[in-house]
Amino acid sequence: MPWHEIEDFSLRKALDAAERDGLLYRVAGKGTFVEADPAAEARRLVGFVIPQFRSSFDNNLLIGVERTLKKRDYCVLFCNSERRLEEENDLLAALMRDRVDGVIIWPVQSDDLDRELFRLSMRNFPLVLMDRTFPYLEADCALADNRGGAYAATKHLIELGHRKIAFLARPYLHLLPLAERLAGYRQALRDAGLEPLPPLLVGEALEPGTGYALRAYANATGPDIDALREVLAEPDRPTAIFAMNDLMALLVMKAATLNDLMIPDDLSVIGFDDLDVVSQLHVPLTTVAQNPLDLGKTAAQLLLDRFNGYHDAPRQRRLPTELRVRETSGPPST
Repeated sequence: MPWHEIEDFSLRKALDAAERDGLLYRVAGKGTFVEADPAAEARRLVGFVIPQFRSSFDNNLLIGVERTLKKRDYCVLFCNSERRLEEENDLLAALMRDRVDGVIIWPVQSDDLDRELFRLSMRNFPLVLMDRTFPYLEADCALADNRGGAYAATKHLIELGHRKIAFLARPYLHLLPLAERLAGYRQALRDAGLEPLPPLLVGEALEPGTGYALRAYANATGPDIDALREVLAEPDRPTAIFAMNDLMALLVMKAATLNDLMIPDDLSVIGFDDLDVVSQLHVPLTTVAQNPLDLGKTAAQLLLDRFNGYHDAPRQRRLPTELRVRETSGPPST
C-alpha cells in the first residue's frame, strides 16, 4: 500500500470518529478544528493544542478532554500545530485573543525558551501539559508511566533470553518521556545483572512525524532507515531493539527487512504508544500501550482543579501503561 494511503487511512479514521462524536468541524482556510456547537460563543472556552491529528490515539485524547470539560459547561477549541513551534505560538496567541479560560497542550518539541507557552506560564495562566514538560516551565502535566512501561518492555525481552538489547531514539534524550523510558530500560537491565548498551541515536534532533515515518516505511528509504541498516549490518548488532516510540519501531522493522533479517527470529522489536496502524502490520508490533482517553480526561481534570481554586505547586499525573505482546518479540536465534 502506498505511504499516502496508509497515512490517509489513519487520518480518515480519526476524523470520522471525531465527527461521529460531534467534536469537530473544519474551519475553511485555517487548517484547525473546532467543536461543532452553535452555542459555543456563549459558553466558557478551553483551548486544546496538539502537534498532529492523524490517528485514533489523537482522537481519543480529544474525546477524553471534551467529555470531561463538557460536564462543566466548557467548550473546547481544538487546534493542530503541525509540529511547528511558530504555528504553536500563533495558535496560543489566537486563543488568548479568543479569551479562553485555560489551555491544554501537547507541546512541540523545541529547546527554544522564547515561546508563547513559557510566557503563559509566567503569567500563571491556567495551563496543563500532556505527555511532556520542560525545564523552567511551571505547569501541571498529565503523562504516561514512561519508566514503568519501558521497564516492562525491557524485562519482557530479558525473559525471552536477550542480552544485547538496544534503546533506539533520536538525539533529544533530555525530553522528559524519553529520559524516563531510557531510565526504565536501564533499570530493567541492571536489575537482571546486565549492562545497558549506549543509546542508539539516529536521525535529526526532531520528532519523527507520522507522515515521514509512514512514507519511509512504505517506500523503504530515508536517512533513518539507511543509518539503521548500517547498525544492523554490524557483526555485534543487538538481538533486540526497544524503540522510543512506534514510529521509530516501524523504521527498524523496515531496515531489518531490507537487510534480510527475520523478525523476530533475527531481531526482536518493541515500540511505545500502540498507534492503531501497528496492530495491522504484516508482523504486528509488540508495544507499550498508553491510554489516550484517560490521558485526556486527566489533563482536563487538572485544568478544572485550577479553575476551582487549586493554587499550589504544579502536579504531574502519571497514568498506567500496558505491554501488549504481539509477534515482533521472541527468543534470540541460536
